[in-house]
Amino acid sequence: MEKDLRSLQLKILEIVKYFDKLCTENNIEYYILYGSAIGAVRHGGFIPWDDDFDVGMTYENYLKLLDVCEKKLDKKKYFLQTPDNEENYYLSFAKLRDITTTLIEEGNKDTDITYGVYIDIFPFVGVPKGKIKRALLKINHAFVLSANINIINNKILATLFRIILKFVGKKRILKICYKNCVKYSCNDYEDWCCIFDGDGFEKNFTTKAIMGKPQKMKFEDTMLPVPYDTDKYLRSFYGDYMKIPSKEEIEKKKHTRYVLDLNHSYEEYKKINRRKDKK
Repeated sequence: MEKDLRSLQLKILEIVKYFDKLCTENNIEYYILYGSAIGAVRHGGFIPWDDDFDVGMTYENYLKLLDVCEKKLDKKKYFLQTPDNEENYYLSFAKLRDITTTLIEEGNKDTDITYGVYIDIFPFVGVPKGKIKRALLKINHAFVLSANINIINNKILATLFRIILKFVGKKRILKICYKNCVKYSCNDYEDWCCIFDGDGFEKNFTTKAIMGKPQKMKFEDTMLPVPYDTDKYLRSFYGDYMKIPSKEEIEKKKHTRYVLDLNHSYEEYKKINRRKDKK
């Protein structure tokens, strides 16, 4: 399993390097986030047991990225997956997938979407000071996340949101709520939020001062951008992030893989398995 995990990490790193090159060449600022940033600081690369990679950028840069990928992405190898270009995609942020591979996770194995090894790309938005505006942003955030059954942890809220989505119309209400989530620019507000992450609204708060100008830090055999005040950013999320978690905590954080095939695309994987089923 360790060899399998390391092979996955190296494939993710390949995607990250391509993504970094694309962003650098097109003046798109981004940061590596969450456990990926911990990995850079604490391990000089991947956390040894980590099996994903997170990056984030202001919504303005996010829109620029969408446009750049439409025009310049190597579409024979990569696919920028968003709710706008894949109907059954269940998240509100983008994934950059290597479509020459297959990666299916247990919780989503029955969803008909494009599968492949990926990195997550999160947009940051500004957060207004007023209590009412913040409350409305929080409500819109919750409705957007409710599109994915795996994200809303409160069962009562999840049920309530799904009832409303069903009767009002999922696509219609999500379009409205998405628009309301991204209407505050990072340029205009000191408080920022990684708006479409599933860990909770307040949990994803940070500030313009903390994120600041991205600073390069060693990650494996390359240099990648981290938040300006990386220590304060990580402490606000994790407390003592230099402390190695327990085995139980590590297991909770792992994604449960249903299929990992680094040598075949999802389309090839399906053909291979159809042939096996006929035998």
